[in-house]
Amino acid sequence: MLERLRQLEAARKRGDLTDAQYRDARSKLLSVVEDAEVEPTGPRPRTTATRSQAARPRSRPAAPTPTRRAAPAAAPHSDSVEPQDMSFFWGLVLVGLCGAAMITFLIGRLIGDITIALTLAVTVVAAVVIAAFQRMQG
Repeated sequence: MLERLRQLEAARKRGDLTDAQYRDARSKLLSVVEDAEVEPTGPRPRTTATRSQAARPRSRPAAPTPTRRAAPAAAPHSDSVEPQDMSFFWGLVLVGLCGAAMITFLIGRLIGDITIALTLAVTVVAAVVIAAFQRMQG
């Protein structure tokens, strides 16, 4: 099949076939190939509701009180992030940037070339970020 496609391409480049003839012959050749139907064999992906619930920290249940009111109707959970979670995120970003700057400075002093030092520091930070995301996913 692949060899036949290569022959058609070579014939078109030599000028033996026009573009229209090439398209027709190629479409006829590719129409012979049947579509593959593959069923997933791995674990089922989690739904978005499960992902958003897994990402949120679980709160501890409150101490039981003698007078409990009826719970209001359950409102759909929004994906908004609480302010304290965002402050933790921005603090983590700040620490990461300071770490990257420190790595750049130290490697720059060690090597003597700031360009190579910056390249190495960015590579290390990217590797750490990728590893963190992969660990969060699975």
